[in-house]
Amino acid sequence: MKELKQYAAFAVAKDGTRHRIDAASIIIQLEEEEIEISLLPPHPIFQGKLTLTTGSAIQSREQERGLGTRLIIEPGASNVVHITPKKNKDI
Repeated sequence: MKELKQYAAFAVAKDGTRHRIDAASIIIQLEEEEIEISLLPPHPIFQGKLTLTTGSAIQSREQERGLGTRLIIEPGASNVVHITPKKNKDI
């Protein structure tokens, strides 16, 4: 089986300079919601793709069940995708 290779990640300063980040994942907080971007693909078949998780799927937040969170994905420009986490409403 192919070995999983961690993706390189960088913080980009306001002046455009890149600074390498040594992390297993990145968490972006949007108001009360969080999106985690894993820097290690979960399986070799996903090599070269980003895997996003929210809510109880984020490591160490397994105790959070509730109604869950869904990702709303909207196209932007030809090379832009807008991703918004939304809590599922009680029906």
